[in-house]
Amino acid sequence: MGRKIFSIGLVLALIISGAALYLALNRSQELKLSVDQGLESMNQEVQDLSQKVGPFITTGDPVGYVIQFENGTKFYFAGDTGLIADMKFVVGDYYKPDVAFLPIGNFYTMDSKAAAYAASLVNPTSFVIPNHYASFPMLEQDPANFFAELGKYNLRAAPLKFNIGEPQDVMGVSSLWLGHGDWFFETPEGTHILIDPEVEYNAKYPESYKDLAQFGHIDLILITHGHFDHMTVPDLKKWVQLYDPIIIAPFEAGVWLKDYLPTENIMAINKGCNIGKEEMVNMGMPEEKVGGMADIRIHMVPASHSSSATPEGLSPKY
Repeated sequence: MGRKIFSIGLVLALIISGAALYLALNRSQELKLSVDQGLESMNQEVQDLSQKVGPFITTGDPVGYVIQFENGTKFYFAGDTGLIADMKFVVGDYYKPDVAFLPIGNFYTMDSKAAAYAASLVNPTSFVIPNHYASFPMLEQDPANFFAELGKYNLRAAPLKFNIGEPQDVMGVSSLWLGHGDWFFETPEGTHILIDPEVEYNAKYPESYKDLAQFGHIDLILITHGHFDHMTVPDLKKWVQLYDPIIIAPFEAGVWLKDYLPTENIMAINKGCNIGKEEMVNMGMPEEKVGGMADIRIHMVPASHSSSATPEGLSPKY
């Protein structure tokens, strides 16, 4: 009797074990199928995301510049930016600029109200100049609104309006707005500086300056960030072929540009740098390229924006 019960128990145990093994195998297959489906879904999401962001190449952080000219005048060129505390504690308190160029166009940068508050943070000694407006349709800001906002603050600096293509002397520096965020400066001793010199994708670049040879010479080009309305490889190639300038750019943007432009023309530096002629030579720039420049200093300062290169930055529009 005992042996019979033992046999029945053994059979039941085998049946239960077999059933458990079957269920485990079945569950394992279900889990594998679920994992495979999850991986397939994730791979599809990665492919979709790659298609969305694939044309964009991150080119590091955006920056602004403080330019100290040979006569002591200091320009703060904010570049494309929103409000940041650095406008007071880095630019205003430390560099103490005489002139501030601030974007007012909204959508991609500050609007007039925010730019006026930025001017109060920077607190330049002499002038506040609106920038990055009157170019693309959504950027048709009226500088009169900016000047009205400035009036709400007890600023020591006066507002100064530029017309595109019409140079003005600003504290000994001949200054020319080429539309959007593009500027040309001639220092008291004749050094020529371009900032974000985009022609092709600058909707308001003046026709009278599209013959680039008329600038005579270009010593320095300063790049604030990688967006195609501020720099493109085809346009930079034209400037390089004509003038063989030194191009100063934020580090990642500069490294990226070295794939397309002569590396000996590019200085890829970072925020906080203080660059003069001596530092340029120490960083590998030929003395003959640097020697004729005036004794100016370039300070790279923070900005709040984005910076990426897209297909427009590599290929001509037409």
